This record gives sequence, structure tokens and C-alpha cells, in this order.
Amino acid sequence: MKKIGWPGKGWKVTCHRCGFWYPSTEIRKEWTGLLVCHSCWEPRHEQTLIKVHGEKAFPTFVSKDGTDTFVGVCNVATSSGYADLGEADCMQADNNAVAYSILVDLFTNGHEV
Repeated sequence: MKKIGWPGKGWKVTCHRCGFWYPSTEIRKEWTGLLVCHSCWEPRHEQTLIKVHGEKAFPTFVSKDGTDTFVGVCNVATSSGYADLGEADCMQADNNAVAYSILVDLFTNGHEV
């Protein structure tokens, strides 16, 4: 029976990148887990080893005298009966004394919607 491979140099191994056969002594395992030859081997880039810490999503201090009460404020635009301008708990039926175009100008500060 013939010995497969190169005598005294180990086994015959295929490079996972180029596909050529090499003695097992010339094949190296890369950081990606591939078995590659000397010409295909690439070192790991240093930027992949940087550990980025996430942002802290909480304030540096908290005031203990704050209140949890929400006070809603109704104005002429939010208490109108128009569907685009009225808000919950402010809107009044048949409160259309002011024209819609005037309320839109007041509510959007003169900008287009």
C-alpha cells in the first residue's frame, strides 16, 4: 500500500481559501477557523477586538421632590371640533367658531402641515 502525502511532511491538506493541496506542516489555522496556506493566511484586525460599552440610559441624578401628576392644557386649537386639531379631553363638539385655516396657522406656527 502506498503512503498518501509527502514523506516526512505529514498529511495532504486542502487550503480552504485557494483550494490547493499542501503538506499539513504548511497549513495554519486562521482566527476565522479556516485551515489556510501561508499565502492565504490573514491576521486578525485589531479593530475587531475593541469592546464598546453601551451608553448609560439613566440620568446622573434624580430629584426627589418631583411630582407624577400630569396637567393637560387646552387651548383654542386643541379644544376645537376639527378632527386634525382637537386632542383627547379637550375637544368639544360644535366648537367651530374659529375657521379651520386660522387654527392651522396658529397651531403650526405658519408652516405647512
